Amino acid sequence: MKILTENTLFKGLTESQITDILSTAYHREKSFLDGEIIVHQGDVINNIGIVLSGNATGKKYTPDGEEIIVSNMKANSIFGDVLSGAIGFASPVTVQAVGPCRVLFIDYNQLLYSHHPLAHHVLQNMIQSISRKYFAQNKRMDILMLKSVRSKVLSYLEWQRQTKGTNTFAIDLDRRLLADFLGVERSALSRELSRMKADGLIDYHKNNFTLFI
Repeated sequence: MKILTENTLFKGLTESQITDILSTAYHREKSFLDGEIIVHQGDVINNIGIVLSGNATGKKYTPDGEEIIVSNMKANSIFGDVLSGAIGFASPVTVQAVGPCRVLFIDYNQLLYSHHPLAHHVLQNMIQSISRKYFAQNKRMDILMLKSVRSKVLSYLEWQRQTKGTNTFAIDLDRRLLADFLGVERSALSRELSRMKADGLIDYHKNNFTLFI
């Protein structure tokens, strides 16, 4: 699967090496329709999931039924990597297909105990991926603690600028997802973005932003 050569889990490996590694661990592909649930909140996960095509969202439900989007997954996104190694822990989120979606599931335990000489390389990549998710979540907590909408937006955009190494960049979140990520109302976010643009702090078109400060 050529797409997996660009996946962080298999970074540094060729297509033939990936195919060879997967032959030592149970794996399967499954297609999902728009809106179909891939993982339910509360499910115990033993597999690593990779989105091969399409998009999916991770969402949580509050006790009163409110839906909160916590992640937006596109092709080559990984989910379940943290929980697959935590035996018996239930998924804190629901993963749902957005449009037609195809997912590869890989049995974590079989990968862990694989005798393939490159299996340890995949596990090292997985640890790095989990570490990046941890620091991203920690960054989000820092942003959520900020008081004003403007300070939250600027902190998020500065983070993206540092990550991508340029003043002009695209973000992976649409307005609804960005509002959820920042913990603000979508209407309040739209108003503040317009004000920041008028103040000469930023420019944007859809998901493309330029930060001037």
